[in-house]
Amino acid sequence: MAEIDSCELPDGDVSVLSLPRLKDELIGHPLMTSMGSLALSTFISKSVYGAIDWRPVLICVSSDVLTIGLDHYYDQTPMLHRAKSMSDDAALSVFSHARLLLLANAAVLIVTLLRSPWITSAITAVFIIPALLWNQTLFYWKSGTASNPTLNARAPLSSSGSAFVIKRIPGMKAVFIGIIRGCGTFAVVHSLLSSSYPARPHGGWMIWTPTQVLVWSTINRTCHAVMADIRDFTEDWSMQIPTIPVLLKSVTHTKFLLTIVHFLTLLIFYRNVFIVLGSVYATILVWALDEKSDRKLYRLSFHSQTLVAIIYWIAHMYPSA
Repeated sequence: MAEIDSCELPDGDVSVLSLPRLKDELIGHPLMTSMGSLALSTFISKSVYGAIDWRPVLICVSSDVLTIGLDHYYDQTPMLHRAKSMSDDAALSVFSHARLLLLANAAVLIVTLLRSPWITSAITAVFIIPALLWNQTLFYWKSGTASNPTLNARAPLSSSGSAFVIKRIPGMKAVFIGIIRGCGTFAVVHSLLSSSYPARPHGGWMIWTPTQVLVWSTINRTCHAVMADIRDFTEDWSMQIPTIPVLLKSVTHTKFLLTIVHFLTLLIFYRNVFIVLGSVYATILVWALDEKSDRKLYRLSFHSQTLVAIIYWIAHMYPSA
């Protein structure tokens, strides 16, 4: 199986991933993405509140692994069935490791929430539940449709005609991701640190305010989600999944839109050198990557805030440099 890149099963509906790609989808990608939340949660904690607490960091990281890992695991359910039917031990081992990863992070999340105020648990639920239901059919527009066995709960909205799936709301996928990942991370950190550590922005060029972090994080995560849609443009176009690039019918038009958003962000927060650097970096990646680029290169886009956090830490450690 390791030498297979992509093929179709006899029924023509299931795409088969290579073993390395399967490992990346189920284990590598959730872990790499969670590192972004690790960087962002610690960055918000230190830059705004002047302290680092282990609880918001673990909540954000474990929530990331759970939501992204489960979404990818469900996406690969046909692969799991295929591996079982063919007794593919290598693939089954990957799924087993993925389940262990999910269970471990679920345990970490539960224990951490038990050590946190109830408001933190409520906030986490508000943001994590939509993410867990992200690609599931929640209800059907027409009565009696739910009994139709031919409908795929994870199919695009256009293919079922009446299934309501959060991810398939036209043009809103990236916005929802930005709100969940940007606002959610800030809200969790704020709920745990604001009462004990009032916002203490540094003076001069090091200044960070809650508003800056909240708005910038949400915009940044939204723009990266659009970048991910650019990455998947060919597949999404063939399935007519209503992402922003598909609705605009052009990767180039989408790039211009992202450039405008990053430029406006730069203008609004021009006094914050870190946001300026992050916006310039993100804009460069907008034009450097397209739907033909290696998927792993898009992690550079997701970790634009990680880069800003690293630069901030260096500047904070050596303020006179």
